[in-house]
Amino acid sequence: MTATIQDVLAKIDVEKTIKRTLDLANIESPTGFEGECAEAYARMMEEVGMRVKLQEVEPGRLNAVGVLPGKGGGPSLMFNGHLDTSFSPREPAEILKAISPVYRLEPPWAYREGDWLYGMGVFNMKGALAAYVSAVEALQNAGVELKGDIMIAGVVGEIEKTQVDQYRGAQYRGYGTGTAYLVTHGGVTDFAILGEPTGLRLMLTHFGSVWAKMYLKGQMVHTAHSTGVTNLILRMNRVLNVLEEWIPKYQERFSHQGVKPTVNIGSIEGGWPWRCSRTPWFCNLYVDLRYPPPYSAVDVKEALEEMLNEVEKRYGFKPMLDIYVSDAWATVPEDSAVVKAIDEGHKAVFGTPAERVVFSWSSDANVLTRNGVVAVNYGPSGGPGKEMRGTLYIPNLIACTKVYTVASMNLCNMDRKKVKQRFTITYGE
Repeated sequence: MTATIQDVLAKIDVEKTIKRTLDLANIESPTGFEGECAEAYARMMEEVGMRVKLQEVEPGRLNAVGVLPGKGGGPSLMFNGHLDTSFSPREPAEILKAISPVYRLEPPWAYREGDWLYGMGVFNMKGALAAYVSAVEALQNAGVELKGDIMIAGVVGEIEKTQVDQYRGAQYRGYGTGTAYLVTHGGVTDFAILGEPTGLRLMLTHFGSVWAKMYLKGQMVHTAHSTGVTNLILRMNRVLNVLEEWIPKYQERFSHQGVKPTVNIGSIEGGWPWRCSRTPWFCNLYVDLRYPPPYSAVDVKEALEEMLNEVEKRYGFKPMLDIYVSDAWATVPEDSAVVKAIDEGHKAVFGTPAERVVFSWSSDANVLTRNGVVAVNYGPSGGPGKEMRGTLYIPNLIACTKVYTVASMNLCNMDRKKVKQRFTITYGE
């Protein structure tokens, strides 16, 4: 007897899904320190009958990869999610409170109150990691045998962080580090779904990003002898004035489907607070710029050069420019099999296809798609009135698990040869 969709959905274990989320979120895993979380996630996948291996990306940093083999002939599907969190729950209290009022200052970091889960990582994205496992468990318990393989990959180093200047070490190696290793070491499938917190909306286009350093260098003298010496912090303030004027023009030029790309002045450094009697001999400005199809990182660099030319025209000096992140965009067409599968899953749960959404943030979908794994984002997040970091609405999480389950049944039972003929991917113009 063939299991119906409703038969399979009835096998989703709500309490286990909640427990998996909390268990993962109660393991500290800031970027660079994902090992313990990877091992715990590997055990979860083994418990639902998956073949599991750990990939050592670098010492102490492990990708956890599980495979549920299909019987053959169908396309393969990856559920991909990052194990790392943006911050550590042991950050100073003032930092944690600035990020989210729901963060606890001592363990257990993650907790439940009614229909809500709270804590670092539940939202981004350990709830989705739990949903992946629960979807596979439901398929197994219902006796469903798929044609195509399902792979689950819990990866390190997705969070948008990178090494720059004196900031070096594993804790700064994010921006797709784990998924880049995954896809070059056997972790490949035809399609992928990432459960980044989209609020159960489907994201087909992922912006690219450029991080730029603009910097000045000059003299360092004692303030007693500083008459006539240019203060580079004050000089950089002029750059900021021009940059602030330029940002709306950039956003208008690089807008996409009504979404304006984010430009964030992320950091400024100059001089030394403990040597305040000396003029600052350097000043660095760090900026994050997003950009959509069909533009390239070189287009963004050119736009920045034009802005710096305006600085020179007005003030007679021009900062030096260095690009230290260049993460290209990726986009998936509407007629892709993975899009149709998610729509079918969403319809089974909510009665309508998934709403489309475009954000200017980046994700590992970019890395996957550029490596031939057609990837989209669709994931759980907060519910009505609580779209904030560190919150996850349980009905949202369970609904997402159901969508993943139905999407797997639809996609992995297609004819792979026909799917590969019909669906193509556009990226990296």
